[in-house]
Amino acid sequence: MKEIVRPESLHLQAYTILKDTIITGDRKPAERIVEAKVASALGISRGPVREAIRMLIQDGLLHYNGGYVKVYEPDVADIKELFQCRESLEVLAVSLAIDVQDSKMLDRLEKNMKQTEKAINEKKDLTQMDQDFHTIILESSKNEHLIRLLDMIKTKIHYMRSTMEANFYPTLLEEHQRLYEAMLEGDKTKAIDLMHAHIQKGLNNVLKTIEA
Repeated sequence: MKEIVRPESLHLQAYTILKDTIITGDRKPAERIVEAKVASALGISRGPVREAIRMLIQDGLLHYNGGYVKVYEPDVADIKELFQCRESLEVLAVSLAIDVQDSKMLDRLEKNMKQTEKAINEKKDLTQMDQDFHTIILESSKNEHLIRLLDMIKTKIHYMRSTMEANFYPTLLEEHQRLYEAMLEGDKTKAIDLMHAHIQKGLNNVLKTIEA
């Protein structure tokens, strides 16, 4: 684990560290989280750890199971429901982003696609590039409530992918490019249809990984 930096808020540091260990897969699905052990490992009292655990329960990354706090273990129903929410919210995000007409957004998307292509050629993981592409669109919506809602959903989906080791499908970059072109043209109907299909493809890819 990382070390605690005293001048900063202890419970926020504990939250960030614990969250990172969950998302990166250092802590496995259904693994029990023991407050005293975490506090000892971080070198702090149990109070900040308790608050960090409470925050992670709100995020959905931890939950109570049989009287114990455990790492979230998604099932097929959870995955489908999360992607349903993501699809609706990302469609709204791309629609609002086109309305806002943020000129910097298109430049950032174009740069992201070049980075994605480079990562594909070098056979690197595409997780960060994929997340960044969608984050650029989301931030360009200028809707703070939407940004917060999607941030929680994206965190859980990222966690799912890391624990399931789901690979990205071959047409990911092509789909991003088509979305970019629709936004460049200001074609909201086309962009919405493409986003619907894109998120559905992502769901099918995750479900295929489970069934494999």
